[in-house]
Amino acid sequence: MALPNALSIDSLIDPSFILRAQKLLDSLPYSRWQATSITAGALVLYQVSKLLKMWWIDPYFSPLKDLPGPETYESIIWGNFKKILSTQNSVVHEEWFEKYGHVIHYRTFLLSRRLATKDPRALAHILNHAYDYPKPPQIREGLQKLFGHGLLFAEGDDHRRQRKIMNPSFGPAQVRNLLPVFYDKANELKEIWLRQIEDNGSDGIEVDAHVALTQVTLDVVGLAGFGYDFNCLVDGEKNELVRAFLELFTPPKGLPLLDLMANWFPILGRIPTENSKRTAHSRSVMHRVGRKLLDERRAAILAEATGGANAVDKKSVSGKDIFSVMIKANLAHDIKDSERMTDQEVIDQIITIVIAGHETTGTYLDWLLYELSRPENQHIQSKLREELLSVSSDRPTMEELNALPYLDAVIRENLRKNSVVDGTIRCAEKDDIIPLATPFVDRNGVERNEIRIKAGEQVFINIAALNRDKEIWGDDALEFKYVVSAAPDRRQTE
Repeated sequence: MALPNALSIDSLIDPSFILRAQKLLDSLPYSRWQATSITAGALVLYQVSKLLKMWWIDPYFSPLKDLPGPETYESIIWGNFKKILSTQNSVVHEEWFEKYGHVIHYRTFLLSRRLATKDPRALAHILNHAYDYPKPPQIREGLQKLFGHGLLFAEGDDHRRQRKIMNPSFGPAQVRNLLPVFYDKANELKEIWLRQIEDNGSDGIEVDAHVALTQVTLDVVGLAGFGYDFNCLVDGEKNELVRAFLELFTPPKGLPLLDLMANWFPILGRIPTENSKRTAHSRSVMHRVGRKLLDERRAAILAEATGGANAVDKKSVSGKDIFSVMIKANLAHDIKDSERMTDQEVIDQIITIVIAGHETTGTYLDWLLYELSRPENQHIQSKLREELLSVSSDRPTMEELNALPYLDAVIRENLRKNSVVDGTIRCAEKDDIIPLATPFVDRNGVERNEIRIKAGEQVFINIAALNRDKEIWGDDALEFKYVVSAAPDRRQTE
């Protein structure tokens, strides 16, 4: 008796399939328990062989093994990974680049080999072939369990389809429409701080800028992103959606070995852990609130369109928040059904918007205030204040903001020195040859003009190390130094 060619969850729970499976077991020269034991043993053997291949065979035959890099590793499970996580930012990578050169490799989870390079031509090749170098499937699946299948974690055709729908949400006109939200919340925070200073009199006051900036950015993202007022500046963490987001973003204590292993061996994901329980609860809250927001917003959009769904045109999409614009674009009659996002994908974009705009913006502002407050940067703070005070309005237009070259330079310099995201990991979709601008000498003393990488092997693009690379920025690359002169088209060092 033949089994179906392709198995799915629906086919496995279909009564007729279960009946055929029982008949097949009855026809075997073994009891059902014996057949089950054989099947279970085969599955265990398969997983063990898969583990051994990943752990020992693949690293031994990897073309990356001859690349320069650390000779030893701290753990047969974690490789050099624990050392990387035990230091701040990209310190370890920068030390390795300094010691071994601009092309290196090191060991990661289960001793797999990972490439890292700061060669500009190699990085351009990888980033210009983004669909040939997606996020590693294990990392992508782990992130999707946490944050869903939004744009940040989609790859290939799914990414193209979602990006096409979301593009109208981030056009210049849409950003301009969101300026009032930014100004309202910024002024609200300013008034809170001024009241705290006034209440303390001449004694002064110490404020926790990090907490306040986290709250205000979450408020801004909620209103600008999907028209939802968290009201964090006033209510703190009382809102259930706020608590769900913060719970989801809370890092686990220590390295969650079981959760990491589940990304390679999915069956382990069935074992409940504190992290998985917390994630499930947060996702449940976000899905419930997201579903309500989607239903309300879609009904309002269709009610406004006199001709129903057929009157929604992608070319004339506009709205007060990113989520509304995205829903309109997804409802537009002039796109194919195959190009539309599912309801779950639309809901998952709420988390995408929060990830893209909340923690990143809050952390960026933390670093900016820190840099401007340092004694050696007081002249930068003074010059920036002077330029800002030259603007007559406390709600400048986009054109007025774009006419502030010093502000632009300070913002860019903070992005350079204090990159919010230290790096990103990519995985070769197929065997590839990566070209180099500068050759390197491998462990065998052979000069190489290219890097050979095997399908499935990972590349770490270290943004922080590149932004502070002395070969690019000079010996004082760790200083907050690049500002603009009076001429907007020329940059100079203060």
